[in-house]
Amino acid sequence: MKRKTYVIGHRNPDTDSIVSAIAYAELKRQKGLSDCSAARAG
Repeated sequence: MKRKTYVIGHRNPDTDSIVSAIAYAELKRQKGLSDCSAARAG
């Protein structure tokens, strides 16, 4: 069973935390981890 991977920043995120999570999730998808997405914490 495949597990979904969530990339999160910190609580009350600022713009760089949000963009970093989105960019890292995209990098992981390009490297073959297809079930990876950015999410928020809180």
